Amino acid sequence: MSGDGAAVHPGPALHEPVSREDFKEAMTRFATCVTVVTATASGAPVGCTVTAVFSLTDQPPTMAVSLRTESRTLRDIRAAGTFAVNVLPWHRRQLAQRFATADPGLRFDGVGHVMRDGAPVLTDAVAAVVCRTAQEVPLLDHTLLVGTVLSAETAADGQPFVLYQRDAHPLGAP
Repeated sequence: MSGDGAAVHPGPALHEPVSREDFKEAMTRFATCVTVVTATASGAPVGCTVTAVFSLTDQPPTMAVSLRTESRTLRDIRAAGTFAVNVLPWHRRQLAQRFATADPGLRFDGVGHVMRDGAPVLTDAVAAVVCRTAQEVPLLDHTLLVGTVLSAETAADGQPFVLYQRDAHPLGAP
């Protein structure tokens, strides 16, 4: 949008589209918290590592999560109707790899969690937000899952696990 409220539309492309490699490299400069998005399936906790998470609005409080359209976690969230977004703490950064690649049935082995508003919340999460699924928006090979916030909690202290330039970093607590 321009300053006067009129929509601004780009003209024809003057060059080739950016390469996938250049785009991915640029995205590494967007520091992001690493989260585990969780739900329940057949009474058991399920989840996966997600970095594409953002607050959409605060009226009403709403979150958005981007999941691969073919992901098992998205299928489970659809069935459950609720999901939690858990910000991983630095001291539990190894969970990111587990929730990204391990057998889905083993991801929660030894991981403390409690049920909040129908979704598993990791007990040592720096922050956790539980949402009721409000909308799904299919976009290319992903689905943007929009959720109305049911509850939100934060740890009194803790360092979130942040990715920047393909490396793990702790973000100091205030």
